[in-house]
Amino acid sequence: MKYLYELVDLLNQYDGSNREMENRIRDLVCYILDSSEYMQIDLYRSIVFEAAQKLRMFGYIKGTNRIAQDEFFYDNLNDIKHSAIQNYYKSKVFGNNLLDKRQKEVIDKFMSLEQKRILVSAPTSFGKTFLLREIIFLNRERYRNILLLFPTIALLNENTESVNQLIQELKLEYKIINNVYSGIEDTEKHIFILTPERALKLLADNANLSIDFFFFDEVYKIDEDFDRNEDSNEKEGEEDVKQDNGNRAKAFRIVLYLLAKSVKEYYLAGPYLNLNQVKKGMQIFLKDNNITPIQIEFEPTSRIEIDAWKMNSIEYHPVLGEIKKQLYAHAGPSTKEKVQGIVKYLQENRLGQAIFYCSTPSNSMKYTRDIIEAFSEEKEKKIPYDFIEHLKKKYNVKIGKSKDSTMYWSLVQALENGIGIHHGKFPKYVQNEVLRLFNNGDFDYLFCTSTIIEGVNTNAKNVVII
Repeated sequence: MKYLYELVDLLNQYDGSNREMENRIRDLVCYILDSSEYMQIDLYRSIVFEAAQKLRMFGYIKGTNRIAQDEFFYDNLNDIKHSAIQNYYKSKVFGNNLLDKRQKEVIDKFMSLEQKRILVSAPTSFGKTFLLREIIFLNRERYRNILLLFPTIALLNENTESVNQLIQELKLEYKIINNVYSGIEDTEKHIFILTPERALKLLADNANLSIDFFFFDEVYKIDEDFDRNEDSNEKEGEEDVKQDNGNRAKAFRIVLYLLAKSVKEYYLAGPYLNLNQVKKGMQIFLKDNNITPIQIEFEPTSRIEIDAWKMNSIEYHPVLGEIKKQLYAHAGPSTKEKVQGIVKYLQENRLGQAIFYCSTPSNSMKYTRDIIEAFSEEKEKKIPYDFIEHLKKKYNVKIGKSKDSTMYWSLVQALENGIGIHHGKFPKYVQNEVLRLFNNGDFDYLFCTSTIIEGVNTNAKNVVII
């Protein structure tokens, strides 16, 4: 009960200006929400409801943790107050969704600007692309051609599906184009969803194309000289973008410069940019283009970190403090034993779905085999049979027959044992189906490379970096 008393005390003191107090309220709320025992008690549920209302963080009382105000006894004045608060933060796109306080501030700021240009720096869980849908809907009468830029194919595919759903459900008159070979009709309204490289080709091939609004995700990459990862490989009918290390960052800078000079309204987004310490070049860019920076530091979820690579591991819990844990049977465990020990820990503590980030596709398959070896008798979930049979027939799956066949054999073996593998060597439709099955809860553990670790939404509660 002591944490409940602490939460009540903080709520009584909270006035919206104390960041440290706000973070502590968040940690206590998340701790209570994570306890099935607490969430069965009306007193705890009512206090969490009040905390969500006071923080204007409605995700705490929606979805799987749904808490409705009519669960508790309130007088008419309280009913009116809580209803008024939620109506004020209601999404313009989907009325059953609520914006949190900071999301609404971003939307209101954008709509109030005479020159609508913003750079939003926010945590990955903030909902930056969720706000993009609000902006598109609110400006649907003014924007004929919209360009959405995403750095990876995985993000492009995910957002193509999301925007298509938006168009279908709200009956918006836009045609989605996510490649550079589709025809462009002057009489139609378009939403182009492209990588920066594809956007450069679009602009080069259509010199008279007028873009009314563009969105640039993960904008921090303009300052990175990074290797092309698996997702940047332009497959499925397009030539690979064969560039040396650093050329992607140059392409990002070029397309951003061209668009910033020719498009009147735009929305740039990225995580943890620390706008108070951006490089001089970025400072000049923001000033010269009259871009309004918006810094969001509050994270709506709490983090529990475990230093799991030692025999005597330490869990850093935001509420319970440091907790010593022994994950392995002996000192100096191998990487194989560590991965097996972590999976056992996740299972025993019922911690839910997890993504295991691996450095290479071969490692993702190797660690999957290690898990199958250790837990072959403990699988609880079953992957849809038809997808597995499709893989077997289409790719003539048989171990040792060929390199590709062996790769698909590893995937089939993993799926049959309730585990997923996701990397860039698989076709996009296979990657998408594996991700869909994971988000659908058909299996709990997904071994992946950089294909989904950056920006792609999943239901995973845990991330393991191997």
